[in-house]
Amino acid sequence: MLRLNKNHENENTKNPPSDDSYPMITILYAKNNTIAVSALSLTILDLINKDQIKCDIDLEDSYEVGKKLTSQDMEVMKKITLRIANKGELKTSETVAINLLKNMNKSKKFNLKSMAKQCNNTSMANKFEKDIDKFINAIKNENGYDGENYKDILQKSKLTDKGKEIKKEWKYFQDYLKSKDLTEKYPPESIRENSAQILYGACFDIEKDALKIRENNTPLTDFIDKDGYKLLNIIFNNALSNVSEKRRGNGIFYGVNDKYTIPGA
Repeated sequence: MLRLNKNHENENTKNPPSDDSYPMITILYAKNNTIAVSALSLTILDLINKDQIKCDIDLEDSYEVGKKLTSQDMEVMKKITLRIANKGELKTSETVAINLLKNMNKSKKFNLKSMAKQCNNTSMANKFEKDIDKFINAIKNENGYDGENYKDILQKSKLTDKGKEIKKEWKYFQDYLKSKDLTEKYPPESIRENSAQILYGACFDIEKDALKIRENNTPLTDFIDKDGYKLLNIIFNNALSNVSEKRRGNGIFYGVNDKYTIPGA
């Protein structure tokens, strides 16, 4: 059973310790200061949560992807459809992410299975690499992050004293997200807060743990329930692994995980 320090068990327990963007949280506190495909996946989750990307799922039961993609996983992915319906003003990184999806799928509407198969196409993978560079640069510019320095939290790739303190606060928040007792004691007070807490869970790869003790009542939470965040990361990692000329350490993008084989591709 997870327990926070008693000094942290109060009405602020459920409040995130800073207002940093979802990608910056995972860059600073979950991925060792590297910009990985998870930054893109988190942005897409946020766009689903904001209804800028519509998510339709033709699957009732919860689903979990294993260590290796199977034909069953592909059938599940076929039942998860995304449709780009962005309206209004978006941040540059969000616009770039949406354009990336359009370029990758050559359509505003697509299912995850078709997108997964696209990542094996070398020309598409090369285009994806260029698009994700644009996304990374947008994230850096929006947040004043140069890869080594960020506000008074990160200096020369090292967390400052303030950064270390905030990291501890994020750890307490993670414990809250995973704790059934604490979540029942300090529950989310709205559908919006419920979804936001699960999205924060994705920043630390504990989104399924957070969802187990919260409501599945939005397109975002249903997407998480079907392991959508992990599936996005798999697809994007596979795309990068299929570029024709591998990166030579240009300092822009790291964190590519092991490649998954796409069944039937």
